[in-house]
Amino acid sequence: MSEFGGKTVLVTGAGRGIGRQIALDFGAEGANVCLNYAHSATQAEKTASEIQSLGGKAIACKADISDSAQVKAMVNATLDAFASIDILINNAGLSIDGPFLDMKESDWDRVYEVNLKGPFLVSQAVARCMTQRDGGVIINISATTTTYGRANAANYCSTKAGLNMLTKCMALELGPGIRVNGLGLGFVDSPLVRELYSKEHLAKVIEDTPLKRMTTIEETASFIKLLASKSASFVTGQTIMFDGGRNMR
Repeated sequence: MSEFGGKTVLVTGAGRGIGRQIALDFGAEGANVCLNYAHSATQAEKTASEIQSLGGKAIACKADISDSAQVKAMVNATLDAFASIDILINNAGLSIDGPFLDMKESDWDRVYEVNLKGPFLVSQAVARCMTQRDGGVIINISATTTTYGRANAANYCSTKAGLNMLTKCMALELGPGIRVNGLGLGFVDSPLVRELYSKEHLAKVIEDTPLKRMTTIEETASFIKLLASKSASFVTGQTIMFDGGRNMR
């Protein structure tokens, strides 16, 4: 049996994309999965059903992760269903791009609420449960733009940079029982990315990447599973850049 068999994994933003693939991968390994979503109810329920059809256990749970009351209810629902939470993947994220001089305060606040306040609230609630048991693993999904910035994304880049520091601070305070790491994503080849960026822009990204391609949703989820595994048991407080080497240029 996989080392994740019988473990409980909570994935935020699991209704689609990378979050969905993470949930499916852990479910296929025999883990109990709570799929958090804010708006993608149909997709989250469908993914939970897919996991169940494969013999796994899964629930879909609606919660705005920037609301502490909803976070508490989600954590309690997960504990009621599975008795513990062993792995937390803070995957939910939001971008509302715009020029710095024209950026609305409400757009700054909302991106902050989802990208930084949300992981803080969910991690705090889950870590309190983990410390009462055998510890656990927390993985924060960050971005490579924390190191080189991105035009028209002051809110997004700032919150992800804050998330990297939150990862370090959590690792310091929650060790040795709880490991905390981050994953700095570059361009992930997905329908959304190909919708948001022009062919010319993506061609330039690929040209600037030593491995000459984007990553896929599947290999991203696979690496996240590796970070959560015993193979990475001596890794904590790190945000690993997962971008085919583009960030080092």
